[in-house]
Amino acid sequence: MILHTSHIPCPATKLLDHLRSITVQPYRPLSCGYTYSHELRDLPDFRLIEGVAVPPHSDGIAAYRPILMLHNPSNNYVIRNEHQALEPQRKGTMIILDIDSPHEVWGIDPLGGHGPWSGVVWEPGGQPCLKSKWDIEQVAETSRSKFLALCTTIQQETNATLDT
Repeated sequence: MILHTSHIPCPATKLLDHLRSITVQPYRPLSCGYTYSHELRDLPDFRLIEGVAVPPHSDGIAAYRPILMLHNPSNNYVIRNEHQALEPQRKGTMIILDIDSPHEVWGIDPLGGHGPWSGVVWEPGGQPCLKSKWDIEQVAETSRSKFLALCTTIQQETNATLDT
């Protein structure tokens, strides 16, 4: 279930390109399955996640997962509780997902004909934000600041590279 939604101003396409260039394993586009998570060099609290339509499921962990949407081709996909009526998440949309509650990625074209969506996940220490240690306001505030800092850092690094 989506518990929080907000917009983060960021160069989503530039950020996505950069994250793809720093995956621990050489980046490969999603070719099978519902989702794939890429570890990122020097960014242990972030992961690049890509996927297509995902059937309803629960991760079985009482926790929250903040996701910043970086690419949603033709705004085809909606991350939601299977009963939530939400708009597709556009580039720069940050959501807080309750991963203990049943959720899905619904697609207008469930076969993925538009290609996969991409987002970046913030999880301190590589673990979701446990409900026993975090409340939703803390997760929203902290993840927003972490995503903004990531966007700023990547923007500065990209600009420095272009200047040389």
